[in-house]
Amino acid sequence: MRRASLRAGVAALVFGFALLAGLLPSGTAWCAGADSTAAPAAADTARTARKEFPHADSTLVPRLRSGGYVIVFRHSITDMAQRDADGENFEDRSTQRNLSKEGEAQAARIGKAIAELRIPIDTVLASPMWRCRDTAQIAFGHHQAVPELFRRGPEYRAKRLVLLGTEREAGKDLVLVTHQDLLIPIIKGLQRDQLKEGDAFVVKPLGEGAFEIVAQVTPEDWERLAADSKAAAVPKNGKSPKSTKSRKTAKK
Repeated sequence: MRRASLRAGVAALVFGFALLAGLLPSGTAWCAGADSTAAPAAADTARTARKEFPHADSTLVPRLRSGGYVIVFRHSITDMAQRDADGENFEDRSTQRNLSKEGEAQAARIGKAIAELRIPIDTVLASPMWRCRDTAQIAFGHHQAVPELFRRGPEYRAKRLVLLGTEREAGKDLVLVTHQDLLIPIIKGLQRDQLKEGDAFVVKPLGEGAFEIVAQVTPEDWERLAADSKAAAVPKNGKSPKSTKSRKTAKK
């Protein structure tokens, strides 16, 4: 017993000196009699478990036109030279990172493409940070700022799950404009910057807080889908279809 205790004590001292010397990662766990490499290996595996989400294809537009989906955007491109200095006074733009000119143009292109696709957008909710509000307003012409798309904590996380998981009526789609940091903890496999500025997830609510990621859609995807839809509406001969209405012959 004494020898076992002595070995454990020596092992603990060696571990401590190694940690102080920087030979082990600061997050390494130690347990006497256990394999000390097991915990870091498991943590590394979890960090690298990136999930690839489906990309937008030709089946997405008819589904969105039928309604019942949630489109979750990360705000458009921002000016990275700016920093968020105040997380309470939402009205003061000077204390926030805002959209760049490129980001404003990107939001306009997204909104134009979605309008051309005739996707029935209903309510548009946004984080109260101006980069999200501006993205929503430029793209869709209206928005409502809500704290659950910015605030952290169990209460607001539960509200986000309700927004994503509550089944919606057919014929209408909900839009959310938020930040990637609020999506990473609730979308399994999502890694930082995997959802780039201006990208969106199309989500199918399954009820009771459950949901399915249908597709990840880039700003370029929206424009491509709109162009494909427009091309499909033009006859092969390039001529506009003739009206089927009979023409009245003028009587002399």
